Parts: sequence; structure tokens; C-alpha cells
Amino acid sequence: MRRGRYYLGRVVKTGRLDQEALRAAIIDAPTVLVAGALWTITDTVDESRREKPFIFGRLSKYSREGQLTIVDPIAHSQIDATAENLLIAASPFVYLPDVSGIAYMHVWNGVQEDVSRRRFSRVIEEAHQRFFVGCEVDPVADYRAFVTKLQGLEKILEIWAKVHPPNPLFGDLWRDLNEYIKQRNAT
Repeated sequence: MRRGRYYLGRVVKTGRLDQEALRAAIIDAPTVLVAGALWTITDTVDESRREKPFIFGRLSKYSREGQLTIVDPIAHSQIDATAENLLIAASPFVYLPDVSGIAYMHVWNGVQEDVSRRRFSRVIEEAHQRFFVGCEVDPVADYRAFVTKLQGLEKILEIWAKVHPPNPLFGDLWRDLNEYIKQRNAT
């Protein structure tokens, strides 16, 4: 997956929407027109039959016709061109069916965190013609409840994080961490 800020959420399914119907909607997503842009789910990878199941996809925002600039190497000039189904932005996500959890990426100036939740829900509902189905992505925002659930785990097999060296302009804010890294002989 790409680097960026990912958010966690829980997919709440109501009405006729069950796990299999959600899976089918992600894999064969319709295209939905919202505020002049088209939305769908692309590049899906269905690994829901594995021991640790997941479904990967990209919530894609595109326009029917878009303008882009290309280079004419012979004339050494730039030319405006029109492209069909021009991708504006795509937000990768991973859906975990066992826990109805979803991790989705915030794409700056393209697919913001709150828009991602609403458009994902809309695409899923449209896959079932919005007939007696409801889909909502609830963000994991209650950190106390999240931490409480983490404390309930029997064991954690792996935690991975990357901390970049401090910016000299903010040295006072990073001083304790920087000293700890030096003390641990870590990089």
C-alpha cells in the first residue's frame, strides 16, 4: 500500500446487506455520480477465502472527460489534450470481514477522510439499488474504547513504526525522543 495517513473504521451493515452482499458490492462496484464526479471501486483483490481474510480495493474518483497537458517532442511544446475517464484521485483501502473493519487512506485534495466514508457507503448501497440496505463506516474515534480493547488482547505479535529524525527547527520538542534514540543506540 502507499504511504499516507490511514484511518480506521467499522463497516455497519443494515437491512439486507450482509457480509457476502458487501463482498459482492466491493468486487463488482457500480459507478455513482456525486457532485459532478464519478465514484467506483477499482483494483479489487479478493482474499476473503484465506485463513486471515481481507479485501483490498481503491475508492476511485474520476471524471468522464478530463483535460491534461502532454508534450510534443518534435515541436518542443505543450499541448492540451482530452482524456476519457480521467482519474482524479484514488484512496486505497483494506476491508477485514472477520471484524467488519476497514482501513482507508486520506488523499489530500482528492478523497478526504470523511468523504471516503460517505462515498464508500454510497457505492455499496447503489450496488443494491439502495433497496432496503444500509452501509455506514463508523470511524474509530473513541480512543479510550480502542485502547481498552487493545488491552484485552492476549498477545501482540508485532508492532512496526518508523520515526524520522527531528527537524532542527523543532529540536526542543524532539529532544527527549532524540536522546532516547541515542541512548538505545538505535537508528
